[in-house]
Amino acid sequence: MSMFKHENMIMDMSISSKTKLYKDDKLIFMGDGYKAISIMINNSKNQEPVKEKFHKQLNMREKPRFSKGDDLEALRKEAHESFGKQKEEKTKKRKTKNQWDRMTK
Repeated sequence: MSMFKHENMIMDMSISSKTKLYKDDKLIFMGDGYKAISIMINNSKNQEPVKEKFHKQLNMREKPRFSKGDDLEALRKEAHESFGKQKEEKTKKRKTKNQWDRMTK
């Protein structure tokens, strides 16, 4: 898969690390292939041919791990607390008597 043309856009995927997207013969995007596909879909009048062509890539993309019902503030607090616990565990480790004896000699 190297080139895909739809309406007035051309997607060049000949280089695997950089996908180029042209609109009216002007470069509008160069980078991640998934991002180029989504830009092409959003700028198309008829999106179905693009969605059909890249169906596998669109379905492979990882979905968000939380739903709209989850409270983002609660998730942030939970992450902050777990980070704090990790810090406390690191500071709780104390040197044993043998370690102190070796350092003072």
